[in-house]
Amino acid sequence: MKGSIRMGLSGAVFALLVGLAGTAAAQDETQVVPFSDPARIGKVEVQLLSGAITVRGENRRDVSVVMRGGPPRPAGDRPAPPAGMRRLTPAPGFEITEERNEIKIESTSMRNGPGSLEIRVPSKTNLELSSVNGGTITVDNVEGELEIQNVNGAVVLTNVAGSVVANSTNGGVTATLSRVTGDKAMAFTSLNGKVDVTMPATIKANLKMRSDNGDIFTDFDVQLRQGTPAAPGTTRNNGRYRVEVNRSILGSVNGGGPEIELRSFNGSIFLRKGQ
Repeated sequence: MKGSIRMGLSGAVFALLVGLAGTAAAQDETQVVPFSDPARIGKVEVQLLSGAITVRGENRRDVSVVMRGGPPRPAGDRPAPPAGMRRLTPAPGFEITEERNEIKIESTSMRNGPGSLEIRVPSKTNLELSSVNGGTITVDNVEGELEIQNVNGAVVLTNVAGSVVANSTNGGVTATLSRVTGDKAMAFTSLNGKVDVTMPATIKANLKMRSDNGDIFTDFDVQLRQGTPAAPGTTRNNGRYRVEVNRSILGSVNGGGPEIELRSFNGSIFLRKGQ
């Protein structure tokens, strides 16, 4: 492991460069990063080029990050080593920075195959997580403002609270919320995958739901709005005539409230009633 700590002029910046050196059997590496003000709700931002992300909330004041190397690239993807020599393959490297109560974790290379991160945070933490290739993004037992984006992998949220914006391009989105922030809009969307969301039975919300190539199911008593699906709308701008047909199902539960959007292009939608 290679590490360095840098403090900015204000003393508010913590930075750690981590490289898991070794062969394909590189050991896991753990780093514990403090928040600059643990009395306030902090934010953790993760950006991975390749790999899975797992975040779990705990009764703690700092953030624990376990970095795991993934399987090596197949031998056929690389030229054979010269005669009498062997290849030493480092696992992916990561950079961790902390500034103004925000911890940012980024992968610095994806050439050696996917890695993964297992992160333990205070139970009340804001999250912004994204991955491009190679794994599921999982969040468990965290309350806060959650923004989740996965390109080639699923999103799974269990026992979360607060507000959620979650999207997967090629994967499903599954979420179970124990509590919601009353004045926050939320969205759960997938291009190629199902959307399966469980909400508290007492939630007050306006719903916007659409699946182009799937069905929509719910056990909530949804009060559908008149005009669902909406009649075609027309606009004229700079000589262009446009017709737009809204295929979304619009409705409300428990008298209505902030908007919750559930959207899938290739997949069904499930809105379930929790406790």
